[in-house]
Amino acid sequence: MRTAREQAATAKLPRPAPRGAALSVAEGYCINLRGRLEACDLCQRVCHAGAITLTLDEVTIDPVACAGCGACVPACPAGAIAHDGFDLEAMIAGAIEGGVARIGCRQAGGDFVTVPCHRMLDARMMAALFAEGAERIELAGLEACHGCPGGDARPALTTALRDLKKWFGEAGPAVMAASERGGGRNDSAAETRRAVGRRRLLRGAFGAVSEAPPKPPALSGFDDIAAAEDTGESFAARAVPYQQALSRRRTMLPFREDGPVGATGRLIGEACSGCMVCADFCPTGALNGEAGPGHRRVSFDPALCTNCTLCLKVCPMDAISARALRGVAAATEGRTVLFARAERECGACGRPFAPEPEADLLCPECEDDNEMDDEWLEMLNG
Repeated sequence: MRTAREQAATAKLPRPAPRGAALSVAEGYCINLRGRLEACDLCQRVCHAGAITLTLDEVTIDPVACAGCGACVPACPAGAIAHDGFDLEAMIAGAIEGGVARIGCRQAGGDFVTVPCHRMLDARMMAALFAEGAERIELAGLEACHGCPGGDARPALTTALRDLKKWFGEAGPAVMAASERGGGRNDSAAETRRAVGRRRLLRGAFGAVSEAPPKPPALSGFDDIAAAEDTGESFAARAVPYQQALSRRRTMLPFREDGPVGATGRLIGEACSGCMVCADFCPTGALNGEAGPGHRRVSFDPALCTNCTLCLKVCPMDAISARALRGVAAATEGRTVLFARAERECGACGRPFAPEPEADLLCPECEDDNEMDDEWLEMLNG
């Protein structure tokens, strides 16, 4: 079996989705292709059109079915899907004026910064807008959500507002539907909307725009600890833009004291063999491995982690666990060493490995071989 580094050298280049989809896929970052296992289907789950097909070999987007809404972009924990022409940081910078961020979907019209669909606005993006001075976020076009070919954005917005509420309580930004009377930056009615209470807005009043939205799908949030399952093909690790947008502004935001901050941590137990598979496969660079001479280390930066849980799934020793992070300090402490151990040569095969201090001088592979030999002899001897 090829190592993750060998796979990275031959991994597929970013592949444009079929004409008309307005999406591109960097398959080397897909959790399933990278780990060669069925580990993640979040993009499929948010695609209302059923346009995405996942296998262990490719990510396929049906050009006929795809509406180009971009809901799959923030949903992908590895940033494998991008919406052509959409620049997250440029949108954040251009949307804010006078303490108000005005954002319209492509159905809205008017003088708004436009996104393909409001489902591209998750809690991380809204928090970044808030950090940059947007006390109020006005969304235009929500009245067209019901029956929109791009899908109904209101369930996703309700989920985003729930996350904002967990993070900031009543101190977060006011998020509302833009007035139907105007819709541009010169809307004279904008100031009257200040009277709308944040408490009501953060409960998600989008149902008042038309009929009540359906219950949103149960997606794993960034403050949740996903369960570990099973396990390679990769590009060199890179940060996910949505996670970066929040991480670089985290200290600017009024998170609740000792509350969730949109980050999760990792722990490495004594069962770790120092193989560093977790670092080789990590798509975001949150985990980083360093080998020799004479030592092995694995470090972790919570600012980069999207809780994709691939590290938990590929660890052959089940030595990695996830932990919730509470408070800004825990999420902004920078890179810390989770595993450090001296390196030795295996007494049987001569390969370097990092055993526990009092462990035998055989690497895990040779130990497994010895155990199999012993079991085979026991079977032969009855």
